[in-house]
Amino acid sequence: MSAMKRVRPQSGTAVLPVLQEIARGCSMARISRFWTAALLGAILLLAGWSGRASLAQAPATATLALTGAHLIDGSGGAPVERATLVIRDGRVQAAGPADAVAIPAGAVRVDLAGKTIIPGLINAHAHVNTDADSAISARNQLAAQLLLYSQYGVTTVVSLGDDGLESVKLRDELARATPDRARLYVAGPNLVAPTAEQARQVVDQNADMKVDFIKTRLNGNANDMTPAVYRALIEQAHSRGLRVAAHMFSLQDARGLLEAGVDVLAHSVRDQDVNAAFIAEIKRRNIGYIPTLTRDLSVFVYETTPEFFSDPFFLRHVASYRMQMTQLSDPALQQRTRNSQQAQAIKQALQQASRNLKLLADGGVTIAMGTDTGASVGRWQGYFEHTELELMVKAGLSPMQALLAATGNAARVMKLDQAGLLQPGKWADFVVLNANPLTNIRNTHEIHSVWIAGRRLADAP
Repeated sequence: MSAMKRVRPQSGTAVLPVLQEIARGCSMARISRFWTAALLGAILLLAGWSGRASLAQAPATATLALTGAHLIDGSGGAPVERATLVIRDGRVQAAGPADAVAIPAGAVRVDLAGKTIIPGLINAHAHVNTDADSAISARNQLAAQLLLYSQYGVTTVVSLGDDGLESVKLRDELARATPDRARLYVAGPNLVAPTAEQARQVVDQNADMKVDFIKTRLNGNANDMTPAVYRALIEQAHSRGLRVAAHMFSLQDARGLLEAGVDVLAHSVRDQDVNAAFIAEIKRRNIGYIPTLTRDLSVFVYETTPEFFSDPFFLRHVASYRMQMTQLSDPALQQRTRNSQQAQAIKQALQQASRNLKLLADGGVTIAMGTDTGASVGRWQGYFEHTELELMVKAGLSPMQALLAATGNAARVMKLDQAGLLQPGKWADFVVLNANPLTNIRNTHEIHSVWIAGRRLADAP
């Protein structure tokens, strides 16, 4: 028998997620049907993979010169006013002040005066899902989710928990084609094992599928792997050239994972303040930290009907969200959430996570934006990435720090060396905004257009 223990892409901790525990009457099969209905809406209304052009702009081989915009390049450097961004063959050729960038003869000029350009957002901790009982092919289910992400300006998705087989196939297909939706990186199934030997075996099985990362988890309970087992898992991943991201909740578990050599902490420490020694150790080991604040928000926010259910930015993709909205608006479910001690406890955990985010950022730890979207009903692929930015600013980060977490720093943490920056040689993946997010982070909602590999998505605003 295979040693691999496949874990569906979800994100439980010692504080359990909404619908799987709070809504006790909702079976996973019923949840899957809601996912299927939502995906069908996305496929029908957000443009299919074939049968129509998904991109409308100059040919991919044309040289483009975008002029007049305020440019935030993802590096943390000072924004450039009235910048020129030159793109050729899907990559940035030049970027900078208009008087310092020569526009090649014959370039197609795009006037973006008054707009702001930011790199495409990177979700360093997302999920893509498939429902085996759906009439929609697994490939098209995944493709629809990537299209939804991209329409919200998320141009790169790191799936830290998926089926592996179909997601790897789609990743490779996208890499060969002209990109017309978010780029995908995959971890395959979340890996846990009872023994060190089996831990090494499950890593090998995922590595043989050609995943990009390994994802493991500690839930803070008696069923967790021992340090010896997760150390073996991490060592085996490194021997196969794969980095490891870990789910965790407590400071104790985070410390153990650091000592075992983990590469990315994929959630917040939520039980107590991080201390100076912990911060110093993360920095010494150059470990990335992904807060996933919206993951915790999703556990309790449906105790009432959330305000964002009437947000036009949310409702622009109501076709994808409607079925889950109906489920989460059920008064009985909302009452169960209000009565749940676990859901109420996570409110305090989110406050702790926010406080630790500020402590870590002030301490110089590299923060990456991630949301855990797609892991459970009520974690909205596309929309919650913008909510995450708002929560990061609410926690005390500046709008620039939040944007860096979703662009250059996310690429740095996940080792995506072609993404996250609008600098020569990098992918020309970017979002044009009608307003400056540095004055108000909610201005990321003001999407004018989304571009991937230097081509404008036809179905995005």
